[in-house]
Amino acid sequence: MNPQSEYPPKIFLKILKWFCPTKLHESVEGDLWEEFEFDLQRFGIRRARRRFAWNVVRFFRPAILLRHTNKRNIIYTDMLRSYFTITFRNLYRNASYSIINIIGLAIGMAACLLIWNYVEHETSFDTFHPDVERTYRVDQTSIWNPEGGIMGSTGPAVAEVLLKNYPEIQEVMRINTPGGDVMRFEPDGGVPTVFMEEKILAADSNFFNFFGIALQEGNSKSALSGINKVVISPKAAARHFGEGAALGKILLWGENKIPLEVTGITESLPANMHFSFDYLISMYSNPSIKRFDWSFIWTQMVTYIKLKPEANAVELQYKMAEIGERNIKPTFSRLGIDYHDFIRDKGGWNFVLQPVANIHLYTVNSNNRIGAVSDIKYIYIFSIVGLFVLLIAVINFVNLSTARASTRAKEVGVKKSLGAFKSSLIGQFQVESITIAFLALIIALGLAELMRWLIGPLSDVHIPFTLWKDGKVFWVLPLTTLLIGFLAGLYPSFYLTNFNPAQVLKGRIASGLKNKTMRHTLVLIQFTISITLMTGSLVVYQQLNYLKTKNLGFDKGNILVLNAAEKMGNQLESFQQELQNMPGVTTVTRAMTVPGGGAFEDIFMKEKDDTKLPIGQVKIDEHYFKTFGLSLVAGRTFDKNRLSDKEAIILNETAVKLLGWTPETALGENLIYPEIGKLEVIGVVKDFHFQSLYLNISPLVFLDINSPMWGDQRVLAIRFNSTSPKVLLESIENRWHSLSPDVPFQYSFLNEALESQYREDERMGGLFSLFTGISILVAMIGLVGLVAYSVEQRKREIGVRKVFGASTGRIFYLINKQYLILIVMALLLAMGISWWPLSHWLESFVYRITVNPLLFVLATIIEIVLAVTCVGYLSYRAAISNPAKVLKED
Repeated sequence: MNPQSEYPPKIFLKILKWFCPTKLHESVEGDLWEEFEFDLQRFGIRRARRRFAWNVVRFFRPAILLRHTNKRNIIYTDMLRSYFTITFRNLYRNASYSIINIIGLAIGMAACLLIWNYVEHETSFDTFHPDVERTYRVDQTSIWNPEGGIMGSTGPAVAEVLLKNYPEIQEVMRINTPGGDVMRFEPDGGVPTVFMEEKILAADSNFFNFFGIALQEGNSKSALSGINKVVISPKAAARHFGEGAALGKILLWGENKIPLEVTGITESLPANMHFSFDYLISMYSNPSIKRFDWSFIWTQMVTYIKLKPEANAVELQYKMAEIGERNIKPTFSRLGIDYHDFIRDKGGWNFVLQPVANIHLYTVNSNNRIGAVSDIKYIYIFSIVGLFVLLIAVINFVNLSTARASTRAKEVGVKKSLGAFKSSLIGQFQVESITIAFLALIIALGLAELMRWLIGPLSDVHIPFTLWKDGKVFWVLPLTTLLIGFLAGLYPSFYLTNFNPAQVLKGRIASGLKNKTMRHTLVLIQFTISITLMTGSLVVYQQLNYLKTKNLGFDKGNILVLNAAEKMGNQLESFQQELQNMPGVTTVTRAMTVPGGGAFEDIFMKEKDDTKLPIGQVKIDEHYFKTFGLSLVAGRTFDKNRLSDKEAIILNETAVKLLGWTPETALGENLIYPEIGKLEVIGVVKDFHFQSLYLNISPLVFLDINSPMWGDQRVLAIRFNSTSPKVLLESIENRWHSLSPDVPFQYSFLNEALESQYREDERMGGLFSLFTGISILVAMIGLVGLVAYSVEQRKREIGVRKVFGASTGRIFYLINKQYLILIVMALLLAMGISWWPLSHWLESFVYRITVNPLLFVLATIIEIVLAVTCVGYLSYRAAISNPAKVLKED
């Protein structure tokens, strides 16, 4: 080694000592320089080019040198240790900043984590069934809707046609919905247990071959074979049998007390399944099945198929178009109905194969008669909201980091003056950023669980925390956090290391800081997202409020509905009369159903031209229209003293228009129902919303309660004016139990039942509003950091202005003016970005509001008020600061 060389080892050791602030330089004083020179010679680099070689060394820092020593692992470890030491030292010295920064990022990560969990849960529905990729639900044309469409149910006969004519199909299975009914258990010498049950389904014997539901007791292959068999859930078993044995016991179903042998008990049913049940009855235990097994229009069946592995679902669906002409048309001919006339306005009788795994999220229009569904649009919406919240949190991190630039400027300036490489400083700031991200993740995991507990009561949305069941979370979370930390620290690290050290060390910190455009752009993005989400929340609230308050065409207030009234049998009419005489009761009506309960569609034919139309039918008594405040536009209502009214009908205005009549000309006309004959029109009722506002007003025909038309279901609707409905309800319940002690008493208030039709949108709207609030909270945290930055950078300017007589209000306005301008710009951007998505969401409602531009203005005003409230103290403190003290600072 030549001690007189151009770059002696002392210089090298100083450089190494700077990058590795430890005593490690002492361990490489020996042969390192000689090894380096040897390598230079080996690669043909002459001594005269030593300067170039050293420039290479300086550019790559210790990387080249570390290859020449067996100490490289120790050096790297020590470098990282020093990075973390500096990081935690800075976090401790600036505790308040650190807390704000970490908490802001943690809130954003927690919200994103919770939304991820929600999306994972919603998209996991029915994915666990065996051969799910080959399992489909058979949908068909909505034959009961005058405008057609698709519905998720079929007639019983479809299954046989599919299995017989299409070899691509491996097997077929059907589920029927018998409806809610009484279930009894009458032990020998014991007290009977009687429950009004809603979750009752009937299924074919191969049900368990289709769905991944295990039995904890019983044989899944034979549990539903034959008749009078039932498989029950653990909850149903506990209700009837307590901790005793359930297998082999007999349950009595319905008013006719059909005996059902318990042949199986399921495991707890998965929450992510498109249906649920407490009682699964063997298919032909339901007497109606055998009666309508031939039918294509008794659409109370859900039909599933499982394809053979080599089958193509698209090709099969194309071939199924022939079913209408080949199989359904002959059946209609036997009924005296013209098939082509029936489907004329519906686009044909078509069949669609719906993948089972898609039912939960993709059947809003076709519906799901055996369970609740969600909507894929909510997955998209919440995914975007989650990304927005995380983006705001990351922007906060960037803004808060640059807000502290003035406090880190001298540190960076000194290090750069002493020869620190920019890449080394970037590494230091990246370690700080990633460390903060992982600290935020630890807090976010706890916050996510806390938010999940709070969301339940606040928005009525239960989000099961299922992420830990999926192994990918253990690598996705760390990698995502690492990426968030890297991206969030990317701009601050380059920004903070780009200071002009000469200007900074001369005390001209402001001139050493540049690129305000980037910070303003980030703030603008924050405000735009906040105003967009807030406007979305306001639109959702207005639409749901519109649905609740819209005039439905009848009086829904003060009406008590008693369900399953047919269980009282012959005592129903006398019970109705007793109710009518109770204090506080105005009117009582007996009917098949009430508004909101849905009509029962069937096919009626015009007498003169044989036009056949599907029309919803409801059986009512003479008090129905008075009880609900409905008005007739022509004719009269039913009269119990006229025996001919058993074969009379009342139409709504929509049905009259569909039949080509006017209210006046409709009177005296006849419709024909095959099993009854002629039905004379005696009245026309003014249109009202019998179904939810998601649907147009459908044609309805009202028949007398004593009509021979099918349908034995009964409800009692009681209009009351009592100031103490609780007392009235207790009186009614006592009388009910005295007349029917073994029939459970079930009631509801009509207005509450109607509002529950929009419960899913309310729940999603509440969840959306909560996450909007979280995003605004995170944005306000960032705004506090920005104002702190602005005050720090402009404190001398503020001091000078105060010396020259600027008022406190003027200073306050000066500090916040730029943010007010950005909020107004965000308003314009938010309108352009969110107008179409909001209008598109509203189009899913038949009856809807329009997007009002004033909602954006209102959201902006709220944003300004929140911003001024959050940063008011900082701005005010800066405005009243002592200028003499500020101007004396170095």
